[in-house]
Amino acid sequence: MAFAPILRRASAVKNLFSLTRLAVGSALSTRSLQTGASGDDSQSMGGYHVSPGGFMRGAVYREPNKPLTIEEFHIPRPKSNEILIKTKACGVCHSDLHVMKGEIPFASPCVIGHEITGEVVEHGPLTDHKIINRFPIGSRVVGAFIMPCGTCSYCAKGHDDLCEDFFAYNRAKGTLYDGETRLFLRHDDSPVYMYSMGGMAEYCVTPAHGLAPLPESLPYSESAILGCAVFTAYGAMAHAAEIRPGDSIAVIGIGGVGSSCLQIARAFGASDIIAVDVQDDKLQKAKTLGATHIVNAAKEDAVERIRVWLIQDLLFVKMNH
Repeated sequence: MAFAPILRRASAVKNLFSLTRLAVGSALSTRSLQTGASGDDSQSMGGYHVSPGGFMRGAVYREPNKPLTIEEFHIPRPKSNEILIKTKACGVCHSDLHVMKGEIPFASPCVIGHEITGEVVEHGPLTDHKIINRFPIGSRVVGAFIMPCGTCSYCAKGHDDLCEDFFAYNRAKGTLYDGETRLFLRHDDSPVYMYSMGGMAEYCVTPAHGLAPLPESLPYSESAILGCAVFTAYGAMAHAAEIRPGDSIAVIGIGGVGSSCLQIARAFGASDIIAVDVQDDKLQKAKTLGATHIVNAAKEDAVERIRVWLIQDLLFVKMNH
C-alpha cells in the first residue's frame, strides 16, 4: 500500500504539533542518558535544543479549556521492554482536543499526544534482545496510539486493539503497565500522567509493542498520523467494512481518518469509492485520494445520490453481460 498520498494529505487534514513550534525540542546524547552525566552534550539538530542535566520540556494539560503549559521534566527512564524515544513530531488528534475540553475524562495533570515519530535513544534494562535488534539505538520509529502490552489474553489472540493493560492502566489511570507514570516534574518530582506515551514532549517512553520501524523514505512530521488516523482507517476498511476488490463504499467525512479510508479502499480494489462531505475543497482533494464520486451533503441528498449511482452501475453491468 502506498502511503505517500496519505502523508501529503496530513498537513491539510490534521494540525501537526511540532515541538519546534513550542521551541522545546531537544537532542540528548546517548552517553549522557546511559551514564547520567550532564556535561556539555547540548547540541542543536533540526530546531531541537538540548536541556543539559537530563531534563526536558513538555506540554502539560491541567484543566479543561485552559492552554497547555510548557514545563520541565526529568528525562523519563524506560523499564523492561520499554523504549525511550526522542520525539521528532507529534500529531494533534481530536481525541487530544476532547481531553483538553474535558469531554473525555482523564487523569491530570498529564502530557497528551499519541501520534509520534522519533528516534530510539535507550532501551529499558532487561529488555528482550529481539526488541533491541528490531529497534536499535538511532533507529527511526512511529508509535501507535494503542500501545499493546503483548502479554494479555487479547494480545495473545492478536487483538491488540483490545489490550487489557492499555485500557486498565493507561486510559483508566494515566500510567504504563506497572501502574506508574514515567513523567516527573523537575522542580518538585511530582508525577504527571501520560495520555498514551505523552508524545507532546521532547522525549517519551513507550512499550516496544507500540512501535513500528519508520522507513527512511518517510518524513518524520507527515508520518506522525500513521499511528492513529491511518491505523484507524485501515481497521475500518479491513475489519469493519471488510472491503474486497469490486466493492462499492461511501466514506462520510473526509478528515484525517476519512481521507485515509479513501486511499486504503482504493488499495484494496474497491470500484466505487464515494466521498461525502459538506466542504467542496475537501471533496475536490478527495478525488486525488481515490474517490470516484463526490457528494456535498449540504447541497443535495447524499443517500439519494448514492442510490442513483449504484443503480446506474448495476444497469451498466447487466447491459454488458
